[in-house]
Amino acid sequence: MSLAHAMRRVAFSAGAGICFLVGAAFMTVAGWIYLVETTSTQTAALIVGAVWLALGFVLLGMSRIRRVPPVPVAQPTPVAGPLGLAEAFIVGLQAGRGTSKGN
Repeated sequence: MSLAHAMRRVAFSAGAGICFLVGAAFMTVAGWIYLVETTSTQTAALIVGAVWLALGFVLLGMSRIRRVPPVPVAQPTPVAGPLGLAEAFIVGLQAGRGTSKGN
């Protein structure tokens, strides 16, 4: 069942990509016609080329973004009551003695 779902997703994604390409081509032609009517042919070519170049750089930049999952922070174990506090105090004393010049 998941293979059929994956194949369906690939087919619809490919269809959407083709539709986007055809739409981009028609929008480019429409933009070209408008720019040629309002400016010179050379200016229209520079504007259309610059737009496609900028879009390419944006897509290239987006392809390099990597999402790094956050590293889970270890939750400290809760210390229960005064005995936990006393135990922590004793462990601290022993650690302090271990770092003295005598040992």
